[in-house]
Amino acid sequence: MQLKSFILILVLYCSAYSTQAQYLNIGGITVQATSTLYVDNGEAKSDACDQLYNISFKDLILAHNIYRDGLLDVSQIYQLSAINRYMDGTTTIMQFSALSGISGLTYKYTIKTDAAGKLISLVCTDSSGYKTTYKGHLTELKTFKQ
Repeated sequence: MQLKSFILILVLYCSAYSTQAQYLNIGGITVQATSTLYVDNGEAKSDACDQLYNISFKDLILAHNIYRDGLLDVSQIYQLSAINRYMDGTTTIMQFSALSGISGLTYKYTIKTDAAGKLISLVCTDSSGYKTTYKGHLTELKTFKQ
């Protein structure tokens, strides 16, 4: 009986680990940001937003689209660098930098997902250190480079 229990636990553990590990090797993701969380004068605030982040780790490209009233308002491509992906317990963490060709500024991003692959947060830090946290949904991006 103990052997059966051990085997069952081992199978469940391996399944959970492989599910988490797939996010470490994913070629790209799309994040649909539906709300922003930020601090203004020491007070936590939240606003609705409509943004799309298409992030290709394989192609080293981030396409950022901002919608206003359901219509595309701003669309820009960034070049990725310093990509780091790792596990912290059951949380998958993806960190990278994105260089703007327009301003020349570099933004730092941290994306956290839970064991089920749901978005915990996308945090964008600008060159001054100001952070904006986005909540929403994510899915796998089919990248150009396979």
